[in-house]
Amino acid sequence: MDKYLNILEVLVARPQKTDYLARRVRMEERVLKRHLGFLVSNGVVEKRRFSEKLSLYAITERGLAVFKTLRTLKYLEKLRDSLPVVEEAREIAAALAKRSTGGRDG
Repeated sequence: MDKYLNILEVLVARPQKTDYLARRVRMEERVLKRHLGFLVSNGVVEKRRFSEKLSLYAITERGLAVFKTLRTLKYLEKLRDSLPVVEEAREIAAALAKRSTGGRDG
């Protein structure tokens, strides 16, 4: 999922050539082309041919919706992973508050 998210993130800004896109997402161009083929076949990205030598890949409206969804899912995963830490911090704060109150009374 991260590979596709990274590709879409670059394409959100503007259409790109494969060589630039490969550098930005740190992927071999042949591997990137395979991923782009999948994205194109699913209507997430489109290949725009300007000449025999110049083709750019661009995100589609559907791709933008997919990008936003993937980005939200990634955020929710991070949030889910941080919840145990937040809960632990809350428990520690409650214990410290209880200890602090107990110290004044006793």
